[in-house]
Amino acid sequence: MKFLLLTIIFLGLSALLSGCGQRLKATTDLATFEKEFQNKKVEPANNAVSPGDILARVGDAGGAEDYLLGPGDLIDVTVFETEDLNTEVRVSSRGTISMPMLGVIYVQNMTAAQAEEKIEKLLGEKYLQDPHVSIFIKEHVSKQITLVGEFEKPGTYEYITRRNLLDVVAIAGGLTDDAGLIAFVTRTDNQTKKRQVIRVDLNKLIKEGDMEYNIPILGGDVIFVPEAGHCYVDGAVRKPGLYPIKGNVNIADAIAMAGGLRSYADEDHIKLVRYKENGKKVIVNIPYDSLQSGKVKDIYLKDGDVVFAESSSLGLLTSGGGISLMFMGTGVQYRAPAH
Repeated sequence: MKFLLLTIIFLGLSALLSGCGQRLKATTDLATFEKEFQNKKVEPANNAVSPGDILARVGDAGGAEDYLLGPGDLIDVTVFETEDLNTEVRVSSRGTISMPMLGVIYVQNMTAAQAEEKIEKLLGEKYLQDPHVSIFIKEHVSKQITLVGEFEKPGTYEYITRRNLLDVVAIAGGLTDDAGLIAFVTRTDNQTKKRQVIRVDLNKLIKEGDMEYNIPILGGDVIFVPEAGHCYVDGAVRKPGLYPIKGNVNIADAIAMAGGLRSYADEDHIKLVRYKENGKKVIVNIPYDSLQSGKVKDIYLKDGDVVFAESSSLGLLTSGGGISLMFMGTGVQYRAPAH
């Protein structure tokens, strides 16, 4: 009689555990999945030009080391040889200033030093011998930089002197914890007058210290740092939840972020669920040992992916599954696994 009761209880447990360990049915095989999604690494290279090209262009521009004058800027012009020529003047919408004796002078996109030299030359040609001019910029209006996205303090900032990307990140108080590893810098190319989007790998710049990616930031630039993508890790893992995708994160990385597999995980049935653009989901099964041994190519996760580690019914039974049954003194107990 006792054997019969134990058999009934075991069958009941098995039926219950089969529900706990039900499987997601794969909709495609691994080879087809890799071919369809072309699982390539996220390439950090810039879209249009390399960081080295950017440095060369800015260096050749001859005005990146200092603030470039523009419409709206208020400047003090001091002529040391005579106070009569000293003036406070705002750069006009056409990029000009007006000075006593000299009249209208074009100064747009000049540094203060370049404008000083121009005024000294004009004064020396007509009025003074070896003049000395100093320009102080009282208000910086024309050149600003705009920081958008995952900065601690996004907003618009004055561009006073030469700044590099790390300077800008520091001005904004750093990046948020949700920041991705790519920055997009949008600017107008001074040579072609076309808008240019530069893609910068923040991982190489901030974590690896590669200063090639610390590109100069110019007045008028817009710097956008998007939020990192996220994946969801669920099932027989220690810490199920939502995790950021920063750089190239594969399935094994995602499981590690979730604390690893539990003892009752079915390592032969690790599922990746990915949604297509049309909303349909694709499910592929990948054995865990294949991920660790490198027998299969790395599959890099995308925003919205779900990694699901299935449970083994036998593993649940041997580890405990949250059930406690007592019947006619049999003493049969089943407890939740703690690991």
